[in-house]
Amino acid sequence: MMFSNARHADVILPRSMNLPRLKVLSITGLSISNEESSKRLFSSCPVLETLAIQNCDIQTYNGRKLIVDSVSVKKFAYTFLCRRRYPQNGTKENIVKLCAPNLKDFFCALLLKQDCSLEICFPLSRVSFHMILENLKDENAETYSKLPLGEKEVYAKRVMRFLEAVYMVKEMRLLSPGFLEVLSRAPDVVDCQPPRLCSLKYLTLTMWSTRSCMRAIVYLLSISPNVTKLFLKAKESCLADVGDEWETGLSFPGMLSHLEYVQIEVEGCDAELKLLCFLLKKAKFLKKVVLYFRSSVGSPDGVTQVEQFMDTLRLVPTASSSIQVVFKT
Repeated sequence: MMFSNARHADVILPRSMNLPRLKVLSITGLSISNEESSKRLFSSCPVLETLAIQNCDIQTYNGRKLIVDSVSVKKFAYTFLCRRRYPQNGTKENIVKLCAPNLKDFFCALLLKQDCSLEICFPLSRVSFHMILENLKDENAETYSKLPLGEKEVYAKRVMRFLEAVYMVKEMRLLSPGFLEVLSRAPDVVDCQPPRLCSLKYLTLTMWSTRSCMRAIVYLLSISPNVTKLFLKAKESCLADVGDEWETGLSFPGMLSHLEYVQIEVEGCDAELKLLCFLLKKAKFLKKVVLYFRSSVGSPDGVTQVEQFMDTLRLVPTASSSIQVVFKT
């Protein structure tokens, strides 16, 4: 079942609802009158398995909390990438509370400028975050480089709260480089304890080849001691030099002690090489590294760059005595 509206529409739900066979529910662009109404909606769907809520404004008097209370829901996608319809709602903290013991897959897409937090009552198998500043067309490394440090630290605290909420997750995907850009300020936030993601095994990151993103990756790996597989997708590779001490203060002996597999999509720039060198030198039990070179390197200059990249990487000393490096173009 799908409820959709190009613009927000007010919905008053009946006091009694019964949808005994509904398994998939998608709601877009609706405003639900209050918290109790949303509870009634979910409780009326006893076999609901897939739930998607996109750009819906839920109005309450004593705060803003969306509660998903369902025993049957296994997959939930929550997206809010537009401005709030009600001005007063944009100034309050928004809370998404998940009371779903069988929920396995949670996708969350939000604006970093929107104050939002998660409350998760049961462990998740997989979580995906996609976070941007305001709109996709302005989402680039240059935009983040111009953010004042104070604003960046506010966003860092917000994404740290998300990591704290999913501390028991086994697989995590960060699908927007902006998440890493602001997370890079986390080590400098003095009034927040770093989260510990000890259950995390599989980590997928979309990054820009910037100093901030690379520091954030090392920070994530330092608080996720049991990651076994790391998947990286680099964008905007040909950027400014990241320098030689970008990981200073974040790496320590014994980190990456469980990392066995790395897969990265690259263009062949210096920043990508430095990140790979860091992983090769730190991961003692690394078994396989797979590099996918993007189609943009097909030009004669690109081919030369790739060949130089591979030649340099082959000469890097590795912590692991049995490692296979696979190049794919």
